[in-house]
Amino acid sequence: MAGGRGQRGAAGVPAGAGALLNASVGILGGGIAGLALAALLAERGAHVTVYERDQLGGKLRRVQVGDLSMDTGPSLFTFPGVWRALLQRLNELDPLDLRPLPGGLGLHHTPYGAVPLPVPTSHPLWPHWQRYVQEVGPLRPHLQTLLTTPPHLTSRAFLQASAVLGRLTAPHLTAAGWLAARHFPPALHHALQVHALNAGLSPQDAPALYALLPALIAGDVWRPAGGMRALLDTLVDFCVRRGVQLRPGTPVERLSQLPPHDLLVSALDPARLARLRGRTVQRSPLTVSGVAIYAALPEASTLPATSVITPQSYRTFRAAMRVPALPPDTLALVHADGRRLALLLTAPPTGERYTLAHPWVQAQVQRVERTLGVPGLLASAQATAVLTPQFYAQGGAPGGAIYGQALAPWRGGPFHPQPYRLEARLWQVGAGVHPGGGLPAVLGGALMVDRLLAERHG
Repeated sequence: MAGGRGQRGAAGVPAGAGALLNASVGILGGGIAGLALAALLAERGAHVTVYERDQLGGKLRRVQVGDLSMDTGPSLFTFPGVWRALLQRLNELDPLDLRPLPGGLGLHHTPYGAVPLPVPTSHPLWPHWQRYVQEVGPLRPHLQTLLTTPPHLTSRAFLQASAVLGRLTAPHLTAAGWLAARHFPPALHHALQVHALNAGLSPQDAPALYALLPALIAGDVWRPAGGMRALLDTLVDFCVRRGVQLRPGTPVERLSQLPPHDLLVSALDPARLARLRGRTVQRSPLTVSGVAIYAALPEASTLPATSVITPQSYRTFRAAMRVPALPPDTLALVHADGRRLALLLTAPPTGERYTLAHPWVQAQVQRVERTLGVPGLLASAQATAVLTPQFYAQGGAPGGAIYGQALAPWRGGPFHPQPYRLEARLWQVGAGVHPGGGLPAVLGGALMVDRLLAERHG
């Protein structure tokens, strides 16, 4: 693919790209999506360079909190079949040693009582949970297809999976609408609604698919034995062994400053990429941001591995996020592992920096401690670290929105909100492209772009 390297197209890459073998590929963004795709393309024989403005890993990184190291970013490893599909394409064995997370999706504290997901057989809500799981069951064998298969109308597997999803969710576009039609008891209904936040949206705005997720993943939640950072280390190792050039600490302010590449792939937020291309970024609603608090406790906690404290009212929560403004109470995720404590508070995408002393943060912490029966737990910590919307905004997402712009519910699921191919030699991948995010969507999106590039240029 040497022909035409000196000539740049509109994307800032040379014209004349051919086969992927020996192609020069630049990837913007060294998060999980960028690293996964870099390894996949290098496996096909491409010469890949990854440009990352900060540390490799994106939101997934390891921070030192007192005498403990703690992993930030995604806290649950779900749909491990997507990871295995990536390993298979790379001809690699699995080094992660995935271990089931005790308690699955955790104990959900709702205004109507606490609900563990999955619901155990001894629980009064078991019959209702079983009805839910059985109804969603037909999607299970097709979910990996939706996560890893490009949305081609000529793909039989994609069409079959989409048809099953359509039959399950019709006529409802949103998670709130689908759940309301099932008439579950209030506690279960409220607990299931919170998983719409996996899309970064309130239940009234999230695609109906997100109402189905707890049934599909509640008993299939994992974590690497070496912590979530092990995933990052593994992907970096895959890249290094395939000759990928990794360039952390290399900010890119415009595409024209890059050396010539036959192909460019952006693993950045689409709004950030638009600015690099000199395009106007249209104002639109955003997905949520967060305040992540990491604490080193003086002794091991007795809390469950995962606790979920839901908002009192999703309607009030939604109204605040749309302003955007701080809600009176918010979704809180608590992960406890020995002396390690992670408290993740959903916040509006304002790009602001909050400290532990901020009145809203203090109020949410006290609400969590009161709900879990551990008053003063965070105050007892020997050390803390806090990540805020300001931190998440530094990576390019407007306001620190975890999944970028919020789009219409019908554009979730298999109907991805962003095109993978923007120009002949400019592609994109990542959480802003494959909606909803989480590790399965990010890794699955990398598999999709790898296949699409191979089909077009291989």
